Amino acid sequence: MSADSFIAFVERFPEHLADARRLGADVRVSGVDKVVVAGIGGSAISGDLLKIYCSEKAPSLHVHVSRGYDVPAFVDSRTLVFAISYSGNTEETLSAVKSAMRKGAKIVAVTSGGKLKLQAEQLNKAIVEVPEGIQPRAAVPYLFLPLLNVMHNSGLIPDPSSEISAAVDALKASSSSYRERARSLADKMAGRVPIIYSSDRMAGVAYRWKSEFNENAKVHAFSNVFPELNHNELVGYSKLNANYYVVMLEDEADSRRVKERIKLTKEIIGKRDVPSTQIVVKGDYLLTRILSAVHIGDLASVYLAKLTGVDPEPVAIIEDFKKQLGRVPFV
Repeated sequence: MSADSFIAFVERFPEHLADARRLGADVRVSGVDKVVVAGIGGSAISGDLLKIYCSEKAPSLHVHVSRGYDVPAFVDSRTLVFAISYSGNTEETLSAVKSAMRKGAKIVAVTSGGKLKLQAEQLNKAIVEVPEGIQPRAAVPYLFLPLLNVMHNSGLIPDPSSEISAAVDALKASSSSYRERARSLADKMAGRVPIIYSSDRMAGVAYRWKSEFNENAKVHAFSNVFPELNHNELVGYSKLNANYYVVMLEDEADSRRVKERIKLTKEIIGKRDVPSTQIVVKGDYLLTRILSAVHIGDLASVYLAKLTGVDPEPVAIIEDFKKQLGRVPFV
């Protein structure tokens, strides 16, 4: 699709959430007490968001995101492994499925087709098939919401349907203000290196912002979390070697101590002439705040691309890398 079409697709994020809300509603597993999300890149972000959501809705449930060729050593027959590959052809995820099978895990594939769908069919594993023809990073609604539905069906989390509806309504109602804020942010970031900070609990959202600036705006970007960054990265502002722009994401439910850290950090870097924006994410439900924060970051990244004359959709350097890697025998 054209650059403008891709941007328009990103802007329709709330509509995609509404469209995806029933995916996975017919899938359930039993006898599990741990969850692993196996995926890479845009397909793995759903696992990061799931961790945040479960920190409130199922705090005793172990949720792990695995970005590699194997699943963790703790995976066993009581582990639900979501194998997520939008294309269905991600070699790391296909390998992770084999690793999970050897450990006797319960597997649910989330994909638009490809080898993963075929693999799951051959293994007689549950499949959540999502719409095809989307850039994986833009397919988050279709990759994330099925996880919530499957986990609810499996008795792992409360029914998320009312929160999903509330999030869709909130994002639709605020769509114009989100776009205005994102455009303003993109204007400030042009020509600078984005650095995204959040609390440790919201790390997955900060990382989403970072990766969206990488892929959509085609720039280096970085993310880190409070309080950890105050013990190391903060020192880097003593001797600047790049033109940075810092975004601090504050969830209204973050601890008072983290909020104080955000305030002090903003003051300290401001005295060193590093510009920043603090975004306080509000909402009645955690899911609304997660998805709102993701949406603003996605918009800012595509608006920055347009502002700097970059087509946000293609990722040619990644495709070239995959072709070269494909020439190396997979052992």
